Amino acid sequence: MTAMRSTSRTGTAVALLRAPGSAETWLAVCYVAVGYVAAIPAFVVLLVLTIVSFPFMILALAGVPLLCLAMTVAHGVALMERSRAAMYLGADVPVRAAPHGDGTGFRRFFGRLTARGSWLELVYGVLVLPPIAWFGATITMVCWGGGLAFVLFPAYGWANAAGPGIASWSASYVSSALIHVVGGLALLLAAPWITRAVAVVNVAAARAMLAPSDTERLHQRVDTLQHTRSGMVDAADAERRRIERDLHDGAQQRLVSVAMTLGRAQGRFDDDPETARDLLAEAHDQAKRALADLRDLARGIHPAILTDRGLDAALSALTSACPVPVEVSVDVEPRAPMAIEAVAYFLVAESLTNVAKHSRATQAWIAARRLDDVLVVQVIDDGIGGADTCAGSGLGGLRNRVEAVDGTFVVSSPPGGNTTIYAELPCAS
Repeated sequence: MTAMRSTSRTGTAVALLRAPGSAETWLAVCYVAVGYVAAIPAFVVLLVLTIVSFPFMILALAGVPLLCLAMTVAHGVALMERSRAAMYLGADVPVRAAPHGDGTGFRRFFGRLTARGSWLELVYGVLVLPPIAWFGATITMVCWGGGLAFVLFPAYGWANAAGPGIASWSASYVSSALIHVVGGLALLLAAPWITRAVAVVNVAAARAMLAPSDTERLHQRVDTLQHTRSGMVDAADAERRRIERDLHDGAQQRLVSVAMTLGRAQGRFDDDPETARDLLAEAHDQAKRALADLRDLARGIHPAILTDRGLDAALSALTSACPVPVEVSVDVEPRAPMAIEAVAYFLVAESLTNVAKHSRATQAWIAARRLDDVLVVQVIDDGIGGADTCAGSGLGGLRNRVEAVDGTFVVSSPPGGNTTIYAELPCAS
């Protein structure tokens, strides 16, 4: 038991000595410093907008846009707080989604003004963040700066050696320097823990004010489901129209041609059997083409190779028919659920269609890999860029498909640059 206590004390002493130089300590210092700097402009902007907006309410609600602007800035501050905590501390600070009402204009303003989260974010930016950030930064700077100044006292204290010591004590220069150094070392040893405590308080305050409640999470989930349901309905309707168009322009036309050719052959059997045989051969060729069209259509709905052999084989078969050279990297073991594999397949298929038709690319890259419970799919091309999810390129439908399974869909396509399509698809069952 005595040995265990001795080991514990030794470990505590080592932790105290290592704390000032640890990465966690200096990340916490950076977190506190960035909060101090960011709180100043945030406080000034939010305070000015809020103070000015209320008197203007008297003038035919002219202050409503200013108040909405203040709430928009406050939401940006909340997002900044989430990023700051994640970047420096690895802490998760949930933030409410930006509130919005149905329709446009006043309804959107009204939706933001009546949202509880908007007011809490505004209060946080004006009344909570500034004092916590400034007071915490002051304590941190006093601990580090005061400790460093005390430790360095022998380097400059000799100039006042003839004067009084600490707190007007009548002490010699040696004893005064010793007291300064010991006090400085104590401050420097305590500063890391005080800094981390300040960071913990900052994060706790941010979570208390910015994190959505259970009721808000439920409402947000319902809104998300309504949005994804609407998007999935649109995607299903677009898919139905695509299938109808492919059937009408492809297999249906070929089958009509087969029937007409067989009818011509039937009329020539007695008079011109040689021509009838040629017509039968032509009808046979057209029937085979119709079967190929139907196979392609079925492959577009859900390819059999995807079910039988998985995403790796399906993507390899898909890229082999692409006119643009494609490099494929797939690591999706264990296999994702069938619905997720289908979304990933259609994501790649539609992306390659856009690459072939619109991008003018000379090379494309596809990467699909499973990271724990997430299937990450990425398609990159070296084309002219400028892809837009709202420009009828099919990317809007892909976004709807991905969001319907609670996935994340991002398109980066600057004009003149590479186009990157990135999706994260949850695989948890």
